Amino acid sequence: MDGIAYLNSLGLKVTDAAQRSIGRLALAGEFVLDERRGVLLRPKRGGVSDRYLELLAAEGYAFVVVDDGAYPSMYALEAESLVPVRALPVKTPSRFPSRDVLAGWARLIRSAAGRGDAARLGAAQLVAYFDDGGVFTPALVQSKGDAPLASIGGGPEEDAEPLRTAAALLAGFELRPGSRVELTWLLGALASLLHHKGEVSGLAEGLAGLLEFPQLGARRLVVSGGAGAELSVLFRSSGSAALPAALDALGPVLRRLLPNVELELGDFLHSSTRTDYSGVIVVPPLGIEFRGAEFEGFDLSKRAGKPLSRVSAELLYVEHGLAATAPGGLLVAVLPEGLLSSAGHAPFREWLLARTRLLAVVSLPAGSCFQGTGVKCSVVLLKKGAPEADYPILMVDADDGDGLAAAKTTLDDFLNREVSACA
Repeated sequence: MDGIAYLNSLGLKVTDAAQRSIGRLALAGEFVLDERRGVLLRPKRGGVSDRYLELLAAEGYAFVVVDDGAYPSMYALEAESLVPVRALPVKTPSRFPSRDVLAGWARLIRSAAGRGDAARLGAAQLVAYFDDGGVFTPALVQSKGDAPLASIGGGPEEDAEPLRTAAALLAGFELRPGSRVELTWLLGALASLLHHKGEVSGLAEGLAGLLEFPQLGARRLVVSGGAGAELSVLFRSSGSAALPAALDALGPVLRRLLPNVELELGDFLHSSTRTDYSGVIVVPPLGIEFRGAEFEGFDLSKRAGKPLSRVSAELLYVEHGLAATAPGGLLVAVLPEGLLSSAGHAPFREWLLARTRLLAVVSLPAGSCFQGTGVKCSVVLLKKGAPEADYPILMVDADDGDGLAAAKTTLDDFLNREVSACA
């Protein structure tokens, strides 16, 4: 998080400095906070000396933001002197933090956790914010303001200073998301705190809009191996989310972010979920296999009536997700493209096409699905129920043209026509 990103997230505009330098200190820009002047500095090396802080205070600057690392150093005027603070004092938080600010907060949480559970610590701080926002006040920004660690989600085992700095950063913002996009930013910051991010990080932020369809209906279920963009379709709606037990650390904060959503943390494949969801989104864990004998109740765990020695988790997740979908409901699955094209998975495709009408396949750019992996995936849309003998199927390559935005427009137009026609 650099100084510009932080200031802009607070709604502060950085303009050219009235003077270019003070002594040998170059001024990168100015801003105004609470009708008082602030200055942005980018020294070539090191920080800012006490002598230069005295000169800046004499020039009338009440705030100093210094870009000298991953987290800016900040100062505020106190009794005619510029003293260190953890963040800028914002009297009335009203803006949601940017992605860069949330990434900066996540780095502070990881630093505070050390070798501990960063996801649990980050979730605990957010829960403290949501449940007792009165603790997160401008007083937290003072370097001498030592709020009890328990009040900001921590304990004696955590590194106190980065934890207090993280809390001070949050004190400048309103953290309740006002849109699906903002919810996705916050989910991304939380996911970055998880261990084994490649397994449980969920979908990348850029796919959030691609998964939202009116045809999902009011009663919707999201099944995922992580906590990412896929959860944004539950923003301000009722429904359910089935996530792995490995994400239990995030449960308390997810329940506050999605208060109308029934959250289940456990083994989805062994759950007896409802079967009347109007829309189901399945984002299975990738690259995991199970013994077919462990899932004898699944059609796809067998071949010619005999259990397979190994069966891909993606197949079982799709089968269980389809079972949860009401007749005529919409199933959306994010799948590796090998399942849709390789000869070895032809039985899976035949099984699926016998039970659903394939509406559309959106081929995504390589590496756009999950953070940290270049696997190429597709979004597959299906309508539950035996299909007609002949029907149109939309094939979209999001690598072409304007990418995901154009793919979403094409998909919406198609669904508005076809789903209405076959309703």
